[in-house]
Amino acid sequence: MKLARLPRKIYLPLLGLALVLAVGLAYKQVWHKPAKPATVEAKYVSFSGNYLFSIPAKYTANGTAIPDVTLVYPKATSLKDGQSLSDLYANGTVAVQPIRELKNDNPETFNAYATDVLAAELRKTFKTATDLRPAKQKGADAVEVSALGGAGKVLRINYAINFAQPVLVVAQDRSDTFNTVGFSMEDFMKSSLKTDIDQAAQAAKETAQGLKDQKIKELRKNASSGFKKKMTEAQLADTLQKSSQYFQRPISIVGGLYNGEYFIAQLVFEAKAVGDQPVAGVVSLHKEGKTWKLDDLQLPK
Repeated sequence: MKLARLPRKIYLPLLGLALVLAVGLAYKQVWHKPAKPATVEAKYVSFSGNYLFSIPAKYTANGTAIPDVTLVYPKATSLKDGQSLSDLYANGTVAVQPIRELKNDNPETFNAYATDVLAAELRKTFKTATDLRPAKQKGADAVEVSALGGAGKVLRINYAINFAQPVLVVAQDRSDTFNTVGFSMEDFMKSSLKTDIDQAAQAAKETAQGLKDQKIKELRKNASSGFKKKMTEAQLADTLQKSSQYFQRPISIVGGLYNGEYFIAQLVFEAKAVGDQPVAGVVSLHKEGKTWKLDDLQLPK
C-alpha cells in the first residue's frame, strides 16, 4: 500500500479551512461558554474507514486532503500543496487509512499482509532491515512493522490493526503522537460513542441537504442559539448563494471531529462532470439538550 502526494486540486479549497479545523473546538468553548464541559476528549471518526481515535493535544485531524486518508498534524503548521507524505512525516504528521486490500479480520490473511506487503515495501523503500512486533488493540490482532536504520533507529513505522475493516497507522517513528493515535484506535462500529456520533452525522447530512435545497428559514430556525446570534437569514442566504455552484454536486461526509458537545463534520463536494475536482467544506454542529444543531459552516466559493 502506497500513500500518494497531496493532490493539487482537492487540497486548494482547504487552505481557508485550516484554522476552522485546527482551533474549532477551542473557539466554540470561548464563543458559547457551555454550561458543562465536554464529556469526552476530542476524537476523530472516519465514516469511510469505520475507525475512531483520540486527537493528540496541539494536533488536529483532516480527512479531506487525500481521499480515504486521515492526516493528523500539528495545529501550529498547515498542509501545503505539493508536500509529500515523507515531508509531512518529518514534521510530525501521522497518516491513517483503511487497508482496502483486506476485507475481513482473517488472521492468516492479515499476517501475510504484514510480512508480504508492509515489511516488503519498507525494505524496498529504505533498503534496510525491518522489525515486526505482534500486538493487541481493543481485542483485535495488531502488528508494528518498522524500517530500521543504524543503531536500530526507526525510519518509518506502520501499525496495522485487524478490525472488521483493517486499518493502518503510519508515522516517521514511534512518537507520542503516533502512540496516542494508534493505541486509542477503535473499530467505530463497536464503539460506545457510535450512537451519539451517528445522530450527529445524521444531523449533518440533513443540514447538508438543507444547504443544497436552500432552505434558509428552516436552517436558521433549527440552528443553535449561537448561530442565530451570529447570522441573519439574509447573511445565510448570501453565504449559500456564493457557494451555489457546488450544491449541484453530491455531498459526502467523510468524517469529523467530535468531543461530545460539538461535531465538526468534514464534507466533500464530489466531482460531477469531467474536469471537475472535489472540494471541501465544514459544517459544525452543537448539541443543545439532546439535539444536534447547526452552529457554524464554511463552504467553498
